[in-house]
Amino acid sequence: MCIVVDTNVLAVAEGLHEGASDECVLRCVQLVRRIQAGLPLGVDSADAILQEYIGTLRGGAGGGLSTKLVQVLWRTRYDRTVCHQVEITPIAEPPGSFEEVPEGLRDFDLDDQKFLAVAVAEVCTPQLFQALDDEWWQRRVDFVASGLDVQFLCVAEQL
Repeated sequence: MCIVVDTNVLAVAEGLHEGASDECVLRCVQLVRRIQAGLPLGVDSADAILQEYIGTLRGGAGGGLSTKLVQVLWRTRYDRTVCHQVEITPIAEPPGSFEEVPEGLRDFDLDDQKFLAVAVAEVCTPQLFQALDDEWWQRRVDFVASGLDVQFLCVAEQL
């Protein structure tokens, strides 16, 4: 089993989202700790997800829980007990989308489609974790219709 984690979960755990409640931060931190303890992460073999993590966390003060996790993930990304790397296939239209993204979600934020593609490409169709992103919340019915299990860690902020 593995999970797929949107970048904003790591950003919230790192303290980079001012609008996050204490409960939201705690839930994100708990998930980061589960990954540190050995819960494998689904990522793409081209490293787009890990590179996005690194780029986002560079904007913070650094040295926090998420930053340390991402440094370990980068160094150990070829170890299947840490990262399940899957191939995802870019498509021409729309640019930034992937063949694996369900047709009903091809209009979803292009920056986030890699997470959807990895979840679909992973053999076990893992849970996707999301913290604070209105578009994800608004599209939750579409995720269910596409067979994707998106877990929202910060529901109170989405209501």
